[in-house]
Amino acid sequence: MAHGLTAEEAGLFKAYDVRGAAPAPLSPALAWRVGRAFATWLGGGRIGMARDARLTSPALARAFAAGLQMPGVEILDYGMLPTDAMWFAVRRDGLDGGAVITASHNPPGDNGIKLVERDAAPVFHENGLPEVRRLAGEFSDPPIDFPPGPPPSTMDRPPLEIASDYRAFLNSVVSFRSLPALRVVLDAGNGMGGLMAAEVFSRVPGQFLAVQFRPDGSFPNRGANPLDPENRQPLVRRVLEEGADFGVLWDGDADRCVFVDDQGFHIPGDFATALLATAEITKEPGARIVFDLRSSRAVPDTVTQAGGIPCAGRVGHAYLKRRMRQEDARFGGELSGHFFFRAAGYADNALLPILLMIERIRDSGRSLSSLASELRRRYFTVDEESRVVPDQAMAFDMVREAFPGGKVNRLDGLTMDFSDWRFTLRPSNTEPVMRLTLEAYRAGLAERRRDELLSLLDEARERAAASPTSPEGAFAE
Repeated sequence: MAHGLTAEEAGLFKAYDVRGAAPAPLSPALAWRVGRAFATWLGGGRIGMARDARLTSPALARAFAAGLQMPGVEILDYGMLPTDAMWFAVRRDGLDGGAVITASHNPPGDNGIKLVERDAAPVFHENGLPEVRRLAGEFSDPPIDFPPGPPPSTMDRPPLEIASDYRAFLNSVVSFRSLPALRVVLDAGNGMGGLMAAEVFSRVPGQFLAVQFRPDGSFPNRGANPLDPENRQPLVRRVLEEGADFGVLWDGDADRCVFVDDQGFHIPGDFATALLATAEITKEPGARIVFDLRSSRAVPDTVTQAGGIPCAGRVGHAYLKRRMRQEDARFGGELSGHFFFRAAGYADNALLPILLMIERIRDSGRSLSSLASELRRRYFTVDEESRVVPDQAMAFDMVREAFPGGKVNRLDGLTMDFSDWRFTLRPSNTEPVMRLTLEAYRAGLAERRRDELLSLLDEARERAAASPTSPEGAFAE
């Protein structure tokens, strides 16, 4: 095949990773080219890789590993692992880079490639992914088919040998023996979450009820996106049936976790960030805590009251990880269920939050529903909304004109704070839409303001449709 990427292939390079339908357009041949491009961009060195259980992952992993094979590169294959455990391996083994073959929370027919450099720092659209895309376009497809079997490896240990070191790391951050015996439901949804959770929670006091721990890339029991309310319903039912203290579900590659309290209510990511931040500040008074700017005011208020320093950051796990490093923050969280820890090299981790939540319940002497209801009574939030708006500049102008007098922040889109409500309106990093998050500080106001803003966005879309010169909405690939 001639050099260059097709439009479909180029479109697979998103803001934070390579992701899309597999085996086409995300084919083994393209995975080989991405592997070769990544190794070239890194300049060689020791590169680790892992994969999830998706049906196309073995073939893509073999091809990606074959692409990595070039002079000066040592490949370490960690087999099937959760993403956060792979990033731990990159740090533990002092690797120059790492990759996971996964499409995270996407449907079963998708797959992808997540990349990091040394210290598990993400490779994304601002620091290397465009160059990897350019290099991938310069290579021809490989001249051979990829043989069956596992990817080539130079490791001298079984892939899951990392489990004992990973467990020891978690125990060093939160002492297992110090935790009370709670009853917790853990829903892996046939993704990667059960692989390490079984190792870890078998050694933690309490009863941990495993749900769908067997990896199955067809995701036969629920979807891989934990933010979809429908995907949470099996966990909610199990928590209530078991009388559990809380429940947790992971996304497909288990780098995100979402909490459900003892009454079956979802704990939004910002409320979970506030609760976990309190536990972290107890250990380090004055600690800096990073949160995404869409978050409820519950986060900075709680952090300040606990004696910490709140630090808002741009939306997106790569941006928040960078902010974590800049601030030397102890902990960070975002609405999507990503939680970040200095102890984990500023990377995300989806098991530490569970241990910390148990610790928070122990220290407070209260149930999770009691802790969360205290926040719900003060901060009234509504679900995030999305709208396709071709002329986003027009939309921002219309919103500013309709709601004068608020405190404006343009760090990421438009955030406006008023005395009794606030909102963030921003272009998505991954889709050609605008996303709206909003909260108020008295009952009923959040819903009213949301409806007013959505009406403005619909009007902006209609105006753009009537104008043939209206620009396309800009969003990061």
